[in-house]
Formats: sequence, C-alpha cells, structure tokens
Amino acid sequence: MYKILIADDNHHFTKALSYLLKELYKEKIQFIRSVSNGEKAVEITKKENFDIIFMDADMPVMNGIEATRKIVDKNRFVIVVAVSFHQEMEYIQEMLEAGARTYIIKEDMDGKSIENCFKLIV
Repeated sequence: MYKILIADDNHHFTKALSYLLKELYKEKIQFIRSVSNGEKAVEITKKENFDIIFMDADMPVMNGIEATRKIVDKNRFVIVVAVSFHQEMEYIQEMLEAGARTYIIKEDMDGKSIENCFKLIV
C-alpha cells in the first residue's frame, strides 16, 4: 500500500492530482496527504514515512528544491517526483541535484507520467 505526499501550494492542482492518483491506484493507496509548502513537507516527513512525494519546485516559505534536499538527506529511499510549470533546464537540474528521481511538467502530467513514477518504487 502506497503512502503518498503531495507538496504544492496550488490547491486545485493538489485536488486534481489526488483524484488522478485515486483513479489509477485506489486499491494500492493507503493514504494521500497534502501540504502547501516545503517547510510543512519536511516536518510531516519527520513524523510519517512516505513511498512517493510529488514536490512542487516553487512554493512559499521553503521551495521544493530545499525541501527535497532536506527530505532525501534524511531518507534516501523516498521517491521524490518534482512537478512544476517551469520547463527551464535550470529548474529541472536543481530539483534532480537535490534528490528528485524525475521531473514532470504539470501541463504534461497524465496517467502515463504518473504510472512511470510508480515504476520507480518497485
């Protein structure tokens, strides 16, 4: 059973991604939690273990790059999937260097890109 965290300050995106995940993997998901900034993501990962974290690159308080770095530093086995509207190579590179396993541009997110993320867990 997958434990999933969505860290994104866009409430509509969080709801849409949560819905998509439940449609694709409803029998395999133990729970989905969501937070609105990187600092909250770091804090919740200190209390709960997650299999996969969908991390927005741009968030208030603490951005996804710094949050990813801190989370992966404490748990190198967690799968962090960077999600962003940014297509610039600098954002992609920074997130991957921070420890994200892959990067999905929000506009391109669909069932197939989500499925590829779950293949990283197995």
